Amino acid sequence: MAVDLNPPRGPVFPAPRPRGSWIGFVLTAALAVAALWFLERILTALLLLFLVVVVSMALSMPVQALRKHGVPRRAASAIVLALFLAALALIGWLIIPRVAEQVATLVDRLPELIAGLNRQIADLLSRYPDLQGWVANGSTPDLGAAFEGVSNLSLRVLGGIALTIIFLSGVIGLVSRPRPVLRFYIGSLPRAHRRTGVRAYRRALRTIGGWAEAAFLVGMIEFVLVFIVLTWLDVPGALVWAALAFFVEFIPRIGNYLMSIPPVIVALAVSPMLAVYVALFYLIMGELIGAFVAPRIGGAAMRIHPVLLLFNALAFALAFGLLGALVATPAAAVYTAFYSEFYLRRYREADRSEAEE
Repeated sequence: MAVDLNPPRGPVFPAPRPRGSWIGFVLTAALAVAALWFLERILTALLLLFLVVVVSMALSMPVQALRKHGVPRRAASAIVLALFLAALALIGWLIIPRVAEQVATLVDRLPELIAGLNRQIADLLSRYPDLQGWVANGSTPDLGAAFEGVSNLSLRVLGGIALTIIFLSGVIGLVSRPRPVLRFYIGSLPRAHRRTGVRAYRRALRTIGGWAEAAFLVGMIEFVLVFIVLTWLDVPGALVWAALAFFVEFIPRIGNYLMSIPPVIVALAVSPMLAVYVALFYLIMGELIGAFVAPRIGGAAMRIHPVLLLFNALAFALAFGLLGALVATPAAAVYTAFYSEFYLRRYREADRSEAEE
C-alpha cells in the first residue's frame, strides 16, 4: 500500500498553549502590580534617597578639589563633612531661635491678625455691596481654616527632626564611602556602556555642583532683600519669611511665588495697602532675580534651558508635592546628562564619522 508523502494543504492551526504559560502570565502581572503598589508606598523614601545622593554629589566636588591638593580621601571627606555640619549648625544657631521667637509671636497674634483681616473684608464689603452676594454664597475662604494646623506644629517638628537625622546620616555615609555605590552603579551597566555611564555621572556631578552653588548664592540674596524690605515695611515675622525665601530658592521660579503667599496674608491683616506693597515687592524681586540674576549665576553651570527647569519643577510638584519640587532641578540635571551622553553624543559621533567618509 502506497503512502502519500504529500498530505493535502489546509489551514494550519497553532498548537494549543500549555496551561502553565497562562499561570506564569498571571503571576507576572500580579508581581508587577505588587511592585508598583510597593513603589507607590515608598515613594517619599525614594525621593529622600535621591536627595541624599544629590547632596552627596554636590559635596563630592570640594572633596575632589582637596584631593587635587594632596589631601587623602578620608581626610578630605572629613573636612568637607565637618564644614557642612558646622555651617548647618551655625545657620541653626543664628536663625532658628529668632525664627521660633517670631513664629511664637505670630501664633500669639493670630486672633488679632484674623480680626484685622475680617475688619478689612467688612470694610471692603461696605464700600462694594455687589460683593455681598458672593460672600453670602459661601465663596469666601474660611480664615480660621487658613491658620489651622498650628496646634500640630510640634508633631511636624518632630517628624522633620527625624527626617533630618536620616538625611544627614545618609549624606555622611555616602560622602565618607562612595566607592561601593559607584561600583554598584558601574557594575549594573552593560560592559559596552560603562565608559559612557562614567562620563554621564561626571557630567551630572558638575551640573549638580553648579546648581547647588547658584541656588545658595541666589537664596542668600533673596534672604537679605526680604529681611530688609519686610523689616522696613514693619511686616510681622520678617525673619521667618526671609528664611523661607532662602530655602524655596532651591525650587526654581515656582518657589518665588509660593513664598509670597504667607507674608501677603499677614500684611493684609494689618493693612490692605501694606499687602499691596508686599505683593509688589515679591513680584518685582521674583521677576528680576528669576529673569536676570539666577540665569547669570546658574546658567553657565547647568546649561539647561529655564523653560525646561520650570516645566520639570511644576510636573514634579504636581506629582510628588513639595519634596518632588525640591528634587526637580537636580533630577533634570541627571537625566539631561544621561540623555546627552547616551543619545546625543552617539549620534553626533555617527554624523561625524559619516561626514569624514
